[in-house]
Amino acid sequence: MNSQNLGELASDQKIQNVFHAFGYSIPVGKDGRRLWPTKFKRAMGQRMRSGELSIGEVQKTCQVSNKTAYSWRKGGSRKSPHKPKRTQEPAPAFAEIKVQRDDPIVPPAPPQIVFKRAGCEVLLPPTFPIDQLARLISAFERDP
Repeated sequence: MNSQNLGELASDQKIQNVFHAFGYSIPVGKDGRRLWPTKFKRAMGQRMRSGELSIGEVQKTCQVSNKTAYSWRKGGSRKSPHKPKRTQEPAPAFAEIKVQRDDPIVPPAPPQIVFKRAGCEVLLPPTFPIDQLARLISAFERDP
């Protein structure tokens, strides 16, 4: 028997009378069981969570067990295990990422030809023509 939808009552479970609680009309089956609609249970749960009603008031007025009143306040229905439970999405996780910037790679300076004579230093590129280097050396070697 599906107590959530009165249109689907079994043929032997016709409504005998109605139970009234907190402005709601709750159908009572042939066997004396009250058929608590989901809308009623949600309303009672919300009113208990807001403090408008106490668990004791709901328990006494609806003639339900302490366990049933607490489950209404919690908001879950234990009678529908086939319904999938809502899973909470994991809270987003944030991580700080630090990027280390390396100093730019500076290509090494090309080797130079260093020519020192008579307190003078001349830096020449490595591609300096050899014949010109020989002339330079001979020019410094000559006496003035």
